Amino acid sequence: MANAGWEEEDLDEISRDSCLTKLALELGLELEPWISTTTSPLPETLRVTTSRKDRDWTISELKKMGAKPIAWMPNNSAWQMPFTRGKVPEGYSKRILTILHDSGRITRQEAASMLPVELLNPKDGEMILDLCAAPGSKTTQLAEKIFPEGFVIANEPVSGRANMLISNRARLALPNILINQQDGRHIGRVPPPGFDAVLTDVPCTGTATTRKNRKIWKKWTPKSSRGLFELQVSIVTRGAKLLKPEGKLVYSTCSIDPCENEAVVAEILRQCPWLELIKIDESLVSGLVMQPGLRKWNVLDEQGSRVDLGEELPRLPNLKVKHLCFDDRAKFDSEFDKELEENISQDLVKCRRLYHIDNDTGGFFVAIFRHKPESTPEGIAKAYIPKRKPIEGSTWEPKLMKRPKPNRHSVFLADDETVKEISKGYQIDAEKWSWWSRGKRLNIAPKSVVDRLYNRVCPNKRGDLWPEGTFHPLKLIHVGMPTFVKNKGTWRTRQEAIPALEYDLGKTCVEIEKEIAIAMLEGWVPTVEEFQEKLNLEELNEGPLLLTCELEGSKSLISAWSGVRVSLMINTLERDILRAKLGIEFESERGD
Repeated sequence: MANAGWEEEDLDEISRDSCLTKLALELGLELEPWISTTTSPLPETLRVTTSRKDRDWTISELKKMGAKPIAWMPNNSAWQMPFTRGKVPEGYSKRILTILHDSGRITRQEAASMLPVELLNPKDGEMILDLCAAPGSKTTQLAEKIFPEGFVIANEPVSGRANMLISNRARLALPNILINQQDGRHIGRVPPPGFDAVLTDVPCTGTATTRKNRKIWKKWTPKSSRGLFELQVSIVTRGAKLLKPEGKLVYSTCSIDPCENEAVVAEILRQCPWLELIKIDESLVSGLVMQPGLRKWNVLDEQGSRVDLGEELPRLPNLKVKHLCFDDRAKFDSEFDKELEENISQDLVKCRRLYHIDNDTGGFFVAIFRHKPESTPEGIAKAYIPKRKPIEGSTWEPKLMKRPKPNRHSVFLADDETVKEISKGYQIDAEKWSWWSRGKRLNIAPKSVVDRLYNRVCPNKRGDLWPEGTFHPLKLIHVGMPTFVKNKGTWRTRQEAIPALEYDLGKTCVEIEKEIAIAMLEGWVPTVEEFQEKLNLEELNEGPLLLTCELEGSKSLISAWSGVRVSLMINTLERDILRAKLGIEFESERGD
């Protein structure tokens, strides 16, 4: 299999001579199993969107293609396909897998990448920060687990990558994702007490991704990992300062290098004494083979050879004392605290390493910290505790600052009249959601977004207060799911957002039989009178219309428009989903 101009024999030779293989051997991995696994393509793996009404139909389609459930993922939520990543057989399988993904019924995701969220084990109702969220596979995995009351603030500083987050949120129709655009090292605060959990899947060298990124074999050297160390530590430290007492913080990388993994964890424990490493509950991923974190590791030079440390720290690119393990650090650290370092060293085995060769996956590293409540009796995140002690007799009181001026990204609570109009028209319980206005679109999000974030004051670092009624100092560019759009004075549902409300919209739907659905897919556009007569309806209001049809064990919701005629208002993707359920030819295959 060629890749980037390489033949198989070239890849074998390149991988055997690489710095990365020398690192793997230093970690105690065996050469032949390592080479055999890490140079082979990954199997195609995916998650099934558990909240969809037609989940059983989706699974049945995967089974037709030979999919097998990933045993360590709960409730048949993840599947492995019988072909390699990106090599879907042509024909029906390729088209059905594409429309299942594009319609948000599945998410293509490497199995190893699912690990951090599973081990975090988040709960419904929590407010969670995903500090390095793009492209969004872990964000959406988090959001599904804490729906309907919980929500994720997904942070991504780069606009292009933030757009990937927006696209994935829309694809899965998840209303409990808020997208923020700030440098993770300086992300704005939320109101006290802070986040219930923080996920930091930090930028890394990707040394565990050779099965999908072959360039790593030539590209990686030890200095690459050491060069990312400070960035990784600073991102995690910021997340740690926003974590409330008893909250959990996950640190993860797709790297096998201790300088990006155990060395970073050790430094976090030095800089954040309110955190402790906790033992990972492996029963959450029963059947998955993981290895404990490392207490010892060696320094490698740019050729991947072990460096014998003498009396002086060698002058290697990016090498610092912070990158060393306990035994070596003691030689060179003038501020070495033996008791502290021994405790840290012993705790590192609580981390978990996922190697390619153990489970036929990519590699991964995971550590879970907990904010010790006894370290912060104030009951709030460290970011809110003043560094200076109050001066006795001081009469200082926090000042309520002015609300920041709105900009093009500003999101506001929708006015009561609009919410009343929509909720009445579609018979939705308005109190179930929070409603957000942005231009001609109306978004929905969990009620907790208002209660925990928007309608509460937030202290700045000086102790003054940003007022309620704003998300500042966060820089949120999207809140919840765009669900309704105003068209010619009428609020209509957006087809891609219907799954967010599919459990709420049944009261306003017009039920049709399969024969009617097939006819309309084949081009029948009846007059209102013909439609009423066919369905024995007394009246049909003009404007947006929702049709429902029992297909493959669940009711499918279909957007339509009632004017002079009744016409479907769905795109090719949704038409092909209906065609697949009805067992008729895909529209895309017909060239329509």
